Amino acid sequence: MAASRSLPPDRITRQKIIDSALRLYAQNGIDGVPVRALTSDAGVNVAAVHYHFGGTEALAEAVFGELSERINAQRVMALEAITADASRAGRKPEVRAIVQAFVAPYVGPDAATEGRLLAQLILKHRLSPSPMTERVVGKHFDPMAKKFVAALLQALPEVSPGLMATRYMLMVSTVVLSLSDRGRAQRLQRLAGRKAARDGLQTMEAALVDFIVAGLRAPVSEP
Repeated sequence: MAASRSLPPDRITRQKIIDSALRLYAQNGIDGVPVRALTSDAGVNVAAVHYHFGGTEALAEAVFGELSERINAQRVMALEAITADASRAGRKPEVRAIVQAFVAPYVGPDAATEGRLLAQLILKHRLSPSPMTERVVGKHFDPMAKKFVAALLQALPEVSPGLMATRYMLMVSTVVLSLSDRGRAQRLQRLAGRKAARDGLQTMEAALVDFIVAGLRAPVSEP
């Protein structure tokens, strides 16, 4: 979200810092952005970061909070349209459509910045949760996740709520780990050759959706 000239000067400065942080976090990782690199990119001084956010951790929380709120609102809106259409037609919602709504932010036009940053946030929360990630995930991701689990239960009523929650978590893990294979890692390229990298996000999206849909629809095994 570019800083708008219609905002008051104070808000413009704050938004410039958030925009720079979002871009640099996506490029270098959440913990790989020195404050001076951030202020240089935003064209502000260190005092401005402390004035608007109180420190770098509060800045990270503001960046992730703003991004998560906006992206997850879009996902919920898409999900509600899917379930409303199904209800009007007197049928169950389509599993594939639900999965596509979930995956969209990670593979859409802003995948290189916003999608990558979302994946980094989820990975950080899984591997080294902090009070900051717990607040962001609890406020912006848990309510959205419950809506997706509920929609998937409508689509697949034969799956128990507990198992569907597990399958939802497996969906999240699949998406986040698959889309974190960028930069220097590129394990897919090493396994499948350079063509795999050139095929891009559209091929990855199709493969992800096919794989996740099959997993969600899998027969329920006896314990």
